[in-house]
Amino acid sequence: MLIAILFWSMCIGACGYALLLGGWEGRATTAIVLLATFATMFLERLLNLHWRETNEIVLAIDLVAFLAMYVVAARSRQWWPIWVAAFQLNAVVAHFATIITPEFSALVYHGYEGLWAIPGQLVMVLGIHRDRGWKSSYDLT
Repeated sequence: MLIAILFWSMCIGACGYALLLGGWEGRATTAIVLLATFATMFLERLLNLHWRETNEIVLAIDLVAFLAMYVVAARSRQWWPIWVAAFQLNAVVAHFATIITPEFSALVYHGYEGLWAIPGQLVMVLGIHRDRGWKSSYDLT
């Protein structure tokens, strides 16, 4: 429960900040994060997904989210989208632990897979803040 509160607090704060101040990268990343989060929640409830073995549906959502974040990072001139995409790649790779070792703990698998959202959102906020600070310090108008 504490992890869910931490995640939603970070998600609302980071996505709100990114929407307001993050430029097109912040808006695109916010859309990706929110779509992936709500798709995962909806499909977990609808299909009664479990974490005892590789969760192919969540793997597919995470993979699509990574590819979308990769596109944002490739088109951006900012540094933080690369890091956000890298954290999302870690979420994708977490699924492979259960492919390689099917008896991998379901609790550890679920926690490790979702863990990467929090540092990704922190980097998004810090990156946007840092990029905005640099722009204003060099703005001569």
